Amino acid sequence: MVNQSLKYSLNNHKVITIMYMKDLEIIQRRIQVLKMESGLIKALDIDKGQLRTFRIDRILSAIDTKLMGNEDSMAENYIF
Repeated sequence: MVNQSLKYSLNNHKVITIMYMKDLEIIQRRIQVLKMESGLIKALDIDKGQLRTFRIDRILSAIDTKLMGNEDSMAENYIF
């Protein structure tokens, strides 16, 4: 399910919400996936407006943000 949501975001330029493990803490982020490679994703962190890299094996869940009532797409404002 996580991989499907990540691919959905990548292929459709959509924002998704992920929950991931950072050290011993669980973090929630709204992201738009820009690239998937070798167990990593490169994504735009919507709330911080910054590019981030996440390890796929640390992502606990991923869901389409519009299902949570919040839909944004900011990646078109960035050059990659």
